[in-house]
Amino acid sequence: MRIISDETEHREKRRKYLRKILQRAGRALSTEELHQEMLEWADGTANPRTTRRDLFELKAEGFVEKVPEEPGQRRRAHRWKLGKGSFDLALSPQESMTLSAIFQHAERFGFWMDTKELTKLREYAAWELKSRSARHLVAEGRIITGTRFTVLDHGQHDHEHLKLIQGAMIDDHSLTVRYRPRDANGVECSYLLKPLALAYQDSNIYLSAFVAKETWHGEAPDPGLPRGKYSSNGIGKTCALMLHRMVDVRVARDAIQEPEGYDVRSIEVQRDLISVHANETIELVLRLKENLHNRLTENALAANQQVERDGDRWLLRCELLDTQGLRLFLMSNAADVEVVSPAHLRCHVREQLETALSQYTC
Repeated sequence: MRIISDETEHREKRRKYLRKILQRAGRALSTEELHQEMLEWADGTANPRTTRRDLFELKAEGFVEKVPEEPGQRRRAHRWKLGKGSFDLALSPQESMTLSAIFQHAERFGFWMDTKELTKLREYAAWELKSRSARHLVAEGRIITGTRFTVLDHGQHDHEHLKLIQGAMIDDHSLTVRYRPRDANGVECSYLLKPLALAYQDSNIYLSAFVAKETWHGEAPDPGLPRGKYSSNGIGKTCALMLHRMVDVRVARDAIQEPEGYDVRSIEVQRDLISVHANETIELVLRLKENLHNRLTENALAANQQVERDGDRWLLRCELLDTQGLRLFLMSNAADVEVVSPAHLRCHVREQLETALSQYTC
């Protein structure tokens, strides 16, 4: 058990109070202004040299920043503001309401709030709302989030695996991951990899990684055949792995360099995370019925979209990527939309509809 001396405890209290003064002020303060506040806090016993020393120590730790001198300001008249490493929580009821909704929405998509600090944060937001509003809005379910779409249960991953991956990304370490790839006849594979990015998508969590080595625990798939989605693309390539298909995760000693120019937003990386059907954006033209026109003028399909009247319908034009998400949107609204162009996407929707109709008889 760590024993904290009275002197150390008092120093920590002093420095915490200095940060609170700056937070409360909401602007930069001079050393003299801060010391005056410290005198009141310490009943007139604060030493100006101690205040200066505390401020420079806090600066070294990133908790406060020294503001550049202004023209005409006398030398050594330092001014201070809160640094990026300083965070003392104080939420308004409105902010607490928003935060409660964020937590609720995140849980629906597999974000587990089981760490001590996040639990404290959530409880604080609920307490702030309860104590400063006329009714208990959270308990009464007055703040809800939702979606009109059916949300699948999230994949059951091992939360310890996620913590190991997060730690490896923070510390720039490599990992050894034993995995159950899709379309591999149940054969497991071990990857030595560099974790690059975490993607929280729909109801699952995906790891974008660079594979340096792979070892199959059984018959390896034919190297000439395409790999199943969400498995390794081969040694020396990036891929996306599902956390709920990971059997074992361990920190590796091997140092693996991140691939040069890696960008999680690039088409190459996104193709592993979601289905992207072309390297460039497409010029999409849709003919809309009134119902979908109303929806897409209130919630745009793309920021660059343009809509114009076309008889009893509406034409929507925009540029965007041809992705799995776009195709699912078109299929789910098939009764209210016609794909005018591009031709390949129009044909795809028709083929999918014909396949669907062939399964139904009245």
